[in-house]
Amino acid sequence: MHWSLFVLAGFGLVFAHGLKLPTSGSRAASITAFVCGLLITAFAVKSMAASAGIGRTTDFDRFVKAAVIEATQDDAPLIVFTGASYSRNGIDPERMTLALREHGYPHRVVNLSIEAASILERDAHLSQFIEQSGRVPEVVFIEVARDFDQRAAYMFGNSKFNMRAIEQFDLSSAVWTSFGILGGACEGAKGCVQDTAYLGLHTVLNVLNVGLIGGGESLDDVDAVPAYDPQVEARAKSQPSLALKQDAISVFQGPQWVRSFRYQQQGRLTQLGVRTIGYYQPPTLAPSGRAYMAGLCAGEFVQYVCISPNDPNLMQQLNGDHWFDPAHLLDSGTAIYNRWLVEELIASRALERRS
Repeated sequence: MHWSLFVLAGFGLVFAHGLKLPTSGSRAASITAFVCGLLITAFAVKSMAASAGIGRTTDFDRFVKAAVIEATQDDAPLIVFTGASYSRNGIDPERMTLALREHGYPHRVVNLSIEAASILERDAHLSQFIEQSGRVPEVVFIEVARDFDQRAAYMFGNSKFNMRAIEQFDLSSAVWTSFGILGGACEGAKGCVQDTAYLGLHTVLNVLNVGLIGGGESLDDVDAVPAYDPQVEARAKSQPSLALKQDAISVFQGPQWVRSFRYQQQGRLTQLGVRTIGYYQPPTLAPSGRAYMAGLCAGEFVQYVCISPNDPNLMQQLNGDHWFDPAHLLDSGTAIYNRWLVEELIASRALERRS
């Protein structure tokens, strides 16, 4: 625990004590005074922790620190891939950087991915990477997957009440998630009610700094850990991959909430100086998942660089013992996919044109 957190905790206690009513009053006045004191103290503690660089650090912060170290080795143009576990297993930055340079491109690939990372969590840590590195990527590729688009509070299906879940639900993320839930981006009526309840609880825990004092840590003190997590032994027996037929592809757009978020994200990244914004999805064995991405490439992302794994040649190469499980690649599969992805990047002219 960082020593200064003891100071913050003591400050909070003293500040709260000073806010107590001098005389007894009505129950409503007592409740109001308590709530006001709680909120003011929480805000003060949060402000002081932020000014001291202390936060609820997670594995994502460790990945960002490793990426910052890698990105500041030289002034090579950066290509950042930001995603969830599909990309954590499926994007090897060293392998892709080497392949690009063999083709004459000086770019350095950065992987900012962690399992079950929501769209909002990924965006926050992309901003963190830009701020800490002092560098704006030339190209940003954003992972897209149907599960994340169609459930705004995807984190709750994977884990609840851990540090990552509490840390990400600040007021901005709570608003975007609420927008998604109101639009039906949840698993049925029961799922929407559950996600709303969990959202409220996690937002309150975030606002009241729960976990910040006990688990708070300076970003300077975290270890640097690479995001890429190569797997060499299958977790589950996989099925042969199935190539999609072109007539199975529909042209469509994602849910309204995520389209709105992506629109504001595009504007913000462009203002920062990102030259090209693209979208991608690592391959999975489920044809429906690949069809979703192919449909977005033909619809919502038609004006952007969009790389879908809906390629029979790619899936044929991956048809074998290259799968950690039906949704994630082994390292041998990552080697195949990354080689294909580099060729797609070059062919798309994503490294040359402006978005």
